Amino acid sequence: MKFAVGLLATAALLLVASPARAGGDFLDLAAGNGRVWFVGEPGVREFDARTGRLLASPQLVGAAYPLSVAMAGGAVWVASVENGYLDGTLTRIDERTRKTRVLWRKANHSVQYVAAGAGGVWVLIGSTTAPVRTRIARFSLAGQLSRSWSIPDAGRIAADATGCWISTDHRLLHIDPGGRIHHVLRARLGDLTTGAGAVWLPQGRSIVRIDERTGRTRTLHTGQLRLSGFQHDLAAGDGALWALSNSGAHTTLVRIDQRSGRRTGHIDIPGSADALIVKPQVIWVATVIVPLSRTAPGYTVIRIDSRTLRTAVLAHLD
Repeated sequence: MKFAVGLLATAALLLVASPARAGGDFLDLAAGNGRVWFVGEPGVREFDARTGRLLASPQLVGAAYPLSVAMAGGAVWVASVENGYLDGTLTRIDERTRKTRVLWRKANHSVQYVAAGAGGVWVLIGSTTAPVRTRIARFSLAGQLSRSWSIPDAGRIAADATGCWISTDHRLLHIDPGGRIHHVLRARLGDLTTGAGAVWLPQGRSIVRIDERTGRTRTLHTGQLRLSGFQHDLAAGDGALWALSNSGAHTTLVRIDQRSGRRTGHIDIPGSADALIVKPQVIWVATVIVPLSRTAPGYTVIRIDSRTLRTAVLAHLD
């Protein structure tokens, strides 16, 4: 099952006003405890972070297409959709037992993003019922829904110890751990990321940095970024910003100085990269590759040394 532009236009883009490439796939990654978790069209996969050995393939209940994944509280949290974004589920997978539990499911509501932070898990939920709206929900690490907020045009979320950050069509919002909503600044929809004491919001030819302690903003002029608008194309870590610059079936991983916005390095990645996360000394990227000899895509999880930019394929999925 693929969500190309035509299908997105009928449902998903009513909920989240984000660009998508024709024929693109939604992929996402999470890493921790010596494991890498992949979600996408092939389903959910757990790999050994050192050897790439497949450890588990948990089957989700009533969730045809997993979109987003996060790790928190000894569990893996997966946001999924089905029926062309008309329905969806939030699923909790126990890291030790791999048992799955559906925490949230409601007709005509899709679960599109999940992020962990401030002692909980934050979820972006879209609705197809009139009026079309989006909500941000917070779940405890035990899986209980604790609160939700109506934010009609929410499109991307990120979370950390300060709470949940929401990028909408025209503004950046913040929900603090106490549940208060703050208007941070006016800005176009972008793929949020947190790290290095700041929130980072790409804006086409620049990245806005919001200091989490002082609230001060600064614009880094980066030049054209060409982010795909999928799950995670920007990350902060290991003393730099990292961006996936896409051009058709070709992707460049760009390293950007956090102070000046200057590009300090890059490497080419085969295929179309749709997910990026950074951990100490290592970067993980998930890509879609369509061989010339067939129409069905393949998927790879790539490990990159953040110091040398040397790459290695951790795993391949058909």
